[in-house]
Amino acid sequence: MSESQQTPQMLPGKSKEELAASKLPLPERETLDDEERAALDRQLERSQRFFNSIPSERGGEYRLTPLFQGLLQSPLLAELWAGFGDFYQTSEERGSFTNRERDVGLLALVPTLMSTRTGKYPLSPIWITWAVSSGVSPKDIQAILEERTEDLAPEDRQLFELVRAVASGGLTDAHFDAMVERWNVKTAIEFISFVTWRIAILRTVQAHWGIQDLPQDSAPGFAVLQEYLDGKRQPEAHDMSSGWVTKGSDQTAGD
Repeated sequence: MSESQQTPQMLPGKSKEELAASKLPLPERETLDDEERAALDRQLERSQRFFNSIPSERGGEYRLTPLFQGLLQSPLLAELWAGFGDFYQTSEERGSFTNRERDVGLLALVPTLMSTRTGKYPLSPIWITWAVSSGVSPKDIQAILEERTEDLAPEDRQLFELVRAVASGGLTDAHFDAMVERWNVKTAIEFISFVTWRIAILRTVQAHWGIQDLPQDSAPGFAVLQEYLDGKRQPEAHDMSSGWVTKGSDQTAGD
């Protein structure tokens, strides 16, 4: 991999030593019951797979993300959130909405959920890498983030409008009919739930970053996008966002 693709802080988080010394160390195993200990082990193994799937992090010292550092204070809660994530990350493999549709939907939520307090919004560099790997052009990503829907293809504009309708509580019967025509009833329902889950997880991420007094900085995400726009980065494998879920710890195509 070229040096240009080794973007710093592609995945923020703490090493095991940093976790132990932090405000939110992982719970002591003796304070957990058997079910919680099993869930903790499963989620730490999942987190390791996620970490190893990210091209810029692979081979480096493992770090746990701020979100799961917080959620793992209650391992069963963390497992609930992770289960939804795995379900939606593998939507294409299940024959539901595609990776590309998933990533357009996620990016459409970024400006929609802009913080009214700071005027900023979270933009993970991983989401940019996922989107490019799934076939969203860097120029289309930029148009989505800047809410220039007139510059999007009709199919992407429809997705953006559907996401905005769900997020605002304005989804109508006509919107749903359009979604069924695009997919089918099952996929339409799954996509609606994907959007509402994503809203919840984005707000949860922001809450846990606030708990840990971390800056909600979108600069790394925009830096990665600019590298793609400038032709300095190449797309990763199409399944980089789902392969780590389905292929286990040997996955090397990235997340």
